[in-house]
Amino acid sequence: MVMFPNRFSAQFSSDPRMMAVKSGHQAQVMIMEDEPLVALELQILVEDMGHHVCAVVDTEAEAVRQADATLPDLVIADIQLRQGNGVRAMERIAGRREVPVIFVSGNQTFTPNPQIRTARFIAKPFRVENLRKAVADIIAGAE
Repeated sequence: MVMFPNRFSAQFSSDPRMMAVKSGHQAQVMIMEDEPLVALELQILVEDMGHHVCAVVDTEAEAVRQADATLPDLVIADIQLRQGNGVRAMERIAGRREVPVIFVSGNQTFTPNPQIRTARFIAKPFRVENLRKAVADIIAGAE
């Protein structure tokens, strides 16, 4: 479950970290999520921040294929996918190129893998503001 107090609340923020389009950097973001409504909300959030969603995937295999095809700047990933899992997908992606990932999951037993550039772990249910800040910080290079 995701809490959406007001998904547009930061859209017109004067905080420069929240306004990617103003800074001229539109990041390519891949979303790895098996719950369609959560995936849609993540896509809307990313696009509201001025970034481009280059792929939305719900399986490990498709995540690896799309990461190779679209070369995302950032991945937002659930751990449990429809087929496979997000951690294994990111291990496979990391073997090809380094890309930061924000894991957003209800899996409270997550242990970071040193092979993966895990920028953040956000537990579900999450607050939109927390994810928005994590995306902005990572794109700005503030991990």
